Amino acid sequence: MTVLTPSATEGVLAPAIELARQRPAELSVTDLADHVGYSPFHFSRLFAQQVGIGPGQYLTALRIETAKHLLLADTDAVIDVATAVGFDSLSSFARRFRATVGVPPGQLRRLAEHISDRPPRPFSLLSAGEGVVRAALELPADFSPRGDASIWVGWYPHPAPIGLPRSGVLVSGVDAVELPLCPGAPFLLGFAVPVHADPLDQLAPSAPVVAVHPSPLTRSAQVTLAFAAATAPRPPLLTALPSLCTR
Repeated sequence: MTVLTPSATEGVLAPAIELARQRPAELSVTDLADHVGYSPFHFSRLFAQQVGIGPGQYLTALRIETAKHLLLADTDAVIDVATAVGFDSLSSFARRFRATVGVPPGQLRRLAEHISDRPPRPFSLLSAGEGVVRAALELPADFSPRGDASIWVGWYPHPAPIGLPRSGVLVSGVDAVELPLCPGAPFLLGFAVPVHADPLDQLAPSAPVVAVHPSPLTRSAQVTLAFAAATAPRPPLLTALPSLCTR
């Protein structure tokens, strides 16, 4: 059996990931596996090793991300948006959307109107835990010259922002944060937006600046989160962060 190195795996998956990002509403895991000449089982295993989630989850994340843009860019009915991104059931779409974005589809538009007048201020959703991680925050030099970027740092159960975070904090004007460890969610992810970003860039950024600690954190530590522009195959950040302060 041939064992692929991480770089070789990335090369094998690249055509499938590009296809998924172009046509997420039309494709299945089998379609992606066939595109690169692998069985669905072997393809799914390689995909999860490289991306951190399975290809089915990845396709769903891309569909929800597309739905966010459609909802914010136009006034189409929610059922039409659901159909456009490949959902046969409105209830299934609404349930999946709320579970990953934090608000129902229709409410995303109202949230955009709200934050256009009142951008989210720093807030904390931290819960008590044994042990603390101190994370230094490193943003690109030209990202926020005044040092006033809004930065979300949160705990997730997977090394990808799929689903709502279990715990986290939104900060501005600081270069480090301390977070109690979060049992069951050992992956530390960050996301940054300029403080004066428009609602679309806050809720569905086209060029997100993100950071992912490469390994799970289960004991006290000092780490660095180096933020950079997200590139494929990273899944999109689905959570509408301003919605978290109302949880």
